[in-house]
Amino acid sequence: MTKTSLENGGTISRRIILKLDDLTCGGAMDGNPVSPRRQRIVDFIQQKGMKASFGIICWSLEEGTPAYFDWIKKWHDSGTIEMWFHGFRNKKDKHEPGEFDFGTAEEQRAIMEKSQRLAREKLGFSLRAFGEHWSGTTEETEKALQATPEIEIWLCGRKNSPHYKKSVIEKIMALEEGRFDINAEKVMAAYQALPASVETVILEGHPNAWVDERWENFTKVIAFLQAQGCVFITPSAWQERSGRSPPLQKNG
Repeated sequence: MTKTSLENGGTISRRIILKLDDLTCGGAMDGNPVSPRRQRIVDFIQQKGMKASFGIICWSLEEGTPAYFDWIKKWHDSGTIEMWFHGFRNKKDKHEPGEFDFGTAEEQRAIMEKSQRLAREKLGFSLRAFGEHWSGTTEETEKALQATPEIEIWLCGRKNSPHYKKSVIEKIMALEEGRFDINAEKVMAAYQALPASVETVILEGHPNAWVDERWENFTKVIAFLQAQGCVFITPSAWQERSGRSPPLQKNG
């Protein structure tokens, strides 16, 4: 069982945050509110007794169906999956300006405020964490995040920013390589090479792109991590347990 060292000499089980990107209503079929691959990952998480987090691309909160909103609310309210802000728009072509590597802090904050308003209207809750999508970020993004009160956690963000002073969960190893591929052996080796002092690992993935071979490798990684005694938590649970926020009522 993997244990990480604490400053007082004790140990804890290592925490894993699954950062699963690009949730939208795109690809829904057969009367289901989301695509089959998105439903597959949710069913797997529930079956394994895990917790995870999904990044919503928020155009889907403007164009989605009531069934899609109900699906999100169901999993949010269950505490199994935390929903977070993954930007507003998809990338349409390689020449399109980025959403967060372009524009002023005020312009980027307007995107964040619009998305938070849609989340409150359609879902009944705000999106507490942020993780960038296809776009990069700039110092203007950091200013916009700092000025958006709903956002308290930056997933795969940068610590020691002169502008952003809230919680950051850094990315220290990869789940995917190349364009959404997963090599279970490489992931397990990277995990085993981590220093014992690492308490939390965030694993970023795109389950809607996981064809059967990628899916099989993902399930191998999860089986390995569970055999190591890892605990799967949400970003907000990490923040609470790290002493960075008041106790939570949901998303534990």
